[in-house]
Amino acid sequence: MKKYQIVVIAVLLSTFSFASDDFKSVVLLSSENKNVILAYNGFENIETSIMINDQFETVLFQETKKSPKLLSTQFSLNELKGNIFMVRIENKYKVIEVVYKFDNNKAIIEEQPIEIFKPIFYQKEGEVLIYLLNPLEKKVIIDVLDEDGNELIPTMVSTKLVIQKTLDFSEYRSKAMIKIKNGKYFTKKVTY
Repeated sequence: MKKYQIVVIAVLLSTFSFASDDFKSVVLLSSENKNVILAYNGFENIETSIMINDQFETVLFQETKKSPKLLSTQFSLNELKGNIFMVRIENKYKVIEVVYKFDNNKAIIEEQPIEIFKPIFYQKEGEVLIYLLNPLEKKVIIDVLDEDGNELIPTMVSTKLVIQKTLDFSEYRSKAMIKIKNGKYFTKKVTY
């Protein structure tokens, strides 16, 4: 068990550097006539995906790149319906979403970027370890339900910087669902 905690702590520390100002958000370099150039930081040796949707959830652009430190991509948003588009950048540790609006053929930020860290789950024997970085100390809700939707463990709420929980399922004999809400929903199915 100690070995897994050390590995996860190392991952969290490297993830915390991912949360630094180097990866704060997406930078709009230029935007004219629905041609947009964005720059964003990737994370070395980890696939980073970028997706651009319009306000109706139509995918206008999608791409996955591996191992870039800084990515700069030009997009044509001629297919954009309306004047609002959302940029979503994601890797296995984090999701960033930024909403832009075209005003007089120039894109401007409509809403502040949303940065959400993904939980890390390790399952060993009858235990599940949950680690979640929460740099803004937002409210995080953890629910554990059985396969019928009944609560197995009372709802846990935390605003800690680093959330670390060990759940013991050794007494249960079915399947469970761990649900974590920290601005987005993340789920983990557990069979024990």
